[in-house]
Amino acid sequence: MDGLPVTDLDRTVVDCALTMHPLDALVIADWALSQGLHRAGTLDRLAAVRRRNGTARARWVIEHADDGAESPWETWVRYLALRSGLPRPRTQLPVVVDGRRYRVDVGWPEHRVLVEFDGRVKYVDGAFGAGYDADRARFAEKLRDDAIAGSLGVRPLRFTARDRAAPLWVTSRLLSQFPRSVREEARVLRLLPLPDEAW
Repeated sequence: MDGLPVTDLDRTVVDCALTMHPLDALVIADWALSQGLHRAGTLDRLAAVRRRNGTARARWVIEHADDGAESPWETWVRYLALRSGLPRPRTQLPVVVDGRRYRVDVGWPEHRVLVEFDGRVKYVDGAFGAGYDADRARFAEKLRDDAIAGSLGVRPLRFTARDRAAPLWVTSRLLSQFPRSVREEARVLRLLPLPDEAW
């Protein structure tokens, strides 16, 4: 899809949102937004579709796409949170500690909830070039988490691809971090199915 004109992106995102699992479509819509997709124009294109089935779900996908998602797994975590009825999170949330700027994958700063998705690749020597040291990356991650926890009083929740087999556990763990009032208002969006286990 690299290099598609924005109008073709509109068409592609609408087609995907109407025909794919909403999580898969959301991954594509997230990417398309980062490539210059115009949400309003895409919603207009969807409104012109004559079919009825799937349009509400497709609209949800387009409205909830976020150009800050840096990986499909970050979108996966966000999808589970939104499906559970949690408020819309911020992506790539900036956290400044002692003059150093960090980013957290997904966060709700007003509720002091932070989430990181960890891929195994960053813990493999040489994964990002010949000089890449996985132990150094682990140590830097520990210092970062300690700095964030020291400043905000909360550590980011961490999820990995292994958790894909337990989306209800991930959802429960996410919900448990929020104040009771938020948990009580949260309602699963029946419009959105759980992710496929093949994910």
